[in-house]
Amino acid sequence: MGSNCVASTSIGCLFCCKGCNAEKVRNAFTFIPPPPSYTVEEEENGQMTYLMEGLEASDLYRKAREASEMHWLTTRMGHRVPMVWLRRSKLREPREANREEALGQPLVLLHCHGNATDIGMMMGPYYELGKVLGIEVCGVEYAGYGAASGRPSSGNTYADVEAAYDYLVAKGIPPNRIVAYGQSVGSGPATALASKKPCGGVVLHSPLLSGIKVVDPKPDVCCRPSCVWSCFDFYPNDRRVRQLLCPLLVMHGQRDDIIPFYHGFRLHKQCPKQFRWPAYFPQRAGHNDLVETDMRAYFGEVASFLQDVRKIAEGNKVDPPTQSFEKPSQVQMVLKPTESEPRQVEMAEMSDFLTSGPENQPVVKVGPEDGRYEEFRKGNIRVQLEPNEANGTGQARELG
Repeated sequence: MGSNCVASTSIGCLFCCKGCNAEKVRNAFTFIPPPPSYTVEEEENGQMTYLMEGLEASDLYRKAREASEMHWLTTRMGHRVPMVWLRRSKLREPREANREEALGQPLVLLHCHGNATDIGMMMGPYYELGKVLGIEVCGVEYAGYGAASGRPSSGNTYADVEAAYDYLVAKGIPPNRIVAYGQSVGSGPATALASKKPCGGVVLHSPLLSGIKVVDPKPDVCCRPSCVWSCFDFYPNDRRVRQLLCPLLVMHGQRDDIIPFYHGFRLHKQCPKQFRWPAYFPQRAGHNDLVETDMRAYFGEVASFLQDVRKIAEGNKVDPPTQSFEKPSQVQMVLKPTESEPRQVEMAEMSDFLTSGPENQPVVKVGPEDGRYEEFRKGNIRVQLEPNEANGTGQARELG
């Protein structure tokens, strides 16, 4: 039996064990909320309190908290979710802030995080994005994550991100200055938002073609899970990028062994040409180190993209720069190092690029690292029923 057939059979067994509930199957290998890293006071502008000792001791995370506003949102699904908003006036020195205020409204990056983190653990990256790029950053929590109520599901993530978008617009942020940024699983709600509501741009960081396509062992061979179990699919980014009406930047490491590189490559190619901005496909980066592998290149690519988004928001016509790629292998989709390329990843020094120097800060991992996707692709899946199976939240430990 081929690997595609084995993987499809494994998903069928999981479907039966989940009471023939497609939503439970999706949640079982998609959402793994970590223990909350923070709490938030219940009032509208409550202060974030870190629960993880490493975050509370970090100067970077303390600065991020001081530069942020916390707001509680009620989604159309009825859940209460916190939203953090790092403001430009608090990220810059007073003289810099006054100078930038004269330039008009800033861009706001609406960040949709991955599935194994929460906005508390993302505060450091939010601060760095805002400070280095001169933008404001908004991070919304998913239902069932962090301090948010409810249970995690794809439908809830759509509602969570839409609530944050609507809040920003209600506060006077023009839609063409909102940039949806989706990281890993967060590419699903980010792409969905931009395909339905006007945005200034979209950034997809280690994205997936669709939820079920992540577990395809061989993406272009028959009996693949995405074909047999298409009814389970969610986050159909491959269809939604065709509906985008704003610039798209795709970033994906070519050594990604969690969401294979071809996902990002194909999303880039499927975007309409007039909105397809040059992609960033670092050869030495994997799933969780796309930024750290080469910080200069990462921030440079994002800054260039945001500069074009800003020009378009100001009424200027900007055409996407041309870029060409050699088509990668459709099965492996991983570039092997050449003799001229070092095999060890060279980490960029943060102090060379960021305005603040490096420090001993917590290492924030984003994305599943428990091998679930790889095991699905190999067909090595077993399901262990537990007493709380009916709750539908899905725990990674059930798959191994």
